[in-house]
Amino acid sequence: MRNWAFGLLLALTLAACDTRSIAQRRAEHLDQAAGDITVAVAWPLNGGKATLVNGITLATDEINSKGGVFSGRKVKLLLKDDEGALSTGRLVAQEIADNIDISAVIGHLNSYITEPAAKIYERAGLLLITPGASGQKITEHGGKLIFRNLPNNSEQGRQIADWAAAQGYHNIAIYYIKNDDGVDLANYFEQRADDIGLSIVDRRSYDAKARDHESIMADWAHYFKLDAVFLVGSFPDSADILRAAQSAGLKVPIFGGAGLDSPDLIRLGKSNAEGVVVFTLFNPNDNRENVQSFTQRYADKYGMVPDSAAAQGYDAMKLLAYAMRSAHSTDPAKVGTVLHSTKNWQGVTGAQTFDAKGDVVAKRLVMAVVKDGRFFYPAPMPAVEISRDKRSAQLLPSPHGANRTN
Repeated sequence: MRNWAFGLLLALTLAACDTRSIAQRRAEHLDQAAGDITVAVAWPLNGGKATLVNGITLATDEINSKGGVFSGRKVKLLLKDDEGALSTGRLVAQEIADNIDISAVIGHLNSYITEPAAKIYERAGLLLITPGASGQKITEHGGKLIFRNLPNNSEQGRQIADWAAAQGYHNIAIYYIKNDDGVDLANYFEQRADDIGLSIVDRRSYDAKARDHESIMADWAHYFKLDAVFLVGSFPDSADILRAAQSAGLKVPIFGGAGLDSPDLIRLGKSNAEGVVVFTLFNPNDNRENVQSFTQRYADKYGMVPDSAAAQGYDAMKLLAYAMRSAHSTDPAKVGTVLHSTKNWQGVTGAQTFDAKGDVVAKRLVMAVVKDGRFFYPAPMPAVEISRDKRSAQLLPSPHGANRTN
């Protein structure tokens, strides 16, 4: 009994004398570690975007079946459900950060969770790749371990506004959810629209708990001259908004931000979703060999065509393994250095190059339209050249063939 008590006292004394930060302890521990490489996945494990886990799992299986990341070391996934809630997300992030066996995190979906979580991970010396959070602030605090493999809201707003100009939409209304992502994307879209001479004739926000969208849709249908509506929303509220628009007789095209690129748009929106254009990150019909190969393997494993969440997860895991292999280490700082120097790494969602902030650069969005109850991908989203008088837009030749807008 005395020996046990003495051992416990000694352990507590040594722990108290360890003045190293958790980031230092993690780096030293991982640099000397052998065996499985633990990667945490923090994400809402239910809902339309839960397919991210399928993509990560498929990538992990492929990595492990080929001998692991390096030196025979295989990936072990630790799944954590943040439930899409800020309070749960903070707790999940802290639990992950306290575990020095974890070398990297893939997550979170929502910017309002990812922003505080990223600071927790950075302080703990953990590398983060977010495949879903586009909020501008996430990469602006100067961290070296925070990466994003989708365009941020500034870039998304620019690309979507340029597309709207190319369609000939001049008078546009914006309806957006009043959260960090919604405000962010609406702001950047409006800024770009103003720069290129589009007119935002009305802009309204809504709370996720709101149920009265009909009056706004009715106002737009009867009292405003609109060419289109830009919808920045989530689910199930976006389905309610589309239903309200149909009920009010609003006949103009509706196009939505990346939050709408979910099977829930079709499942919940039903016939009201027909014709809605969404912007996404993955086209399963892309004729690139790696896309077709991934799409077939995913369909074989899960019995469905991969969506953008699955593709983003697949790319995040493959990219992480590439960086660890190149660094020949799981030390987050060393892996982060590789990612910062990565140029044109080819994933199924496109080329990945990261800037000094950890943002992916020059990654094009994909346009999809709901047609006959499914997503239809008319063509790769074209680059757009804005004329000098900022009053018109011209499509540039597509690198994948002729531009089509049907």
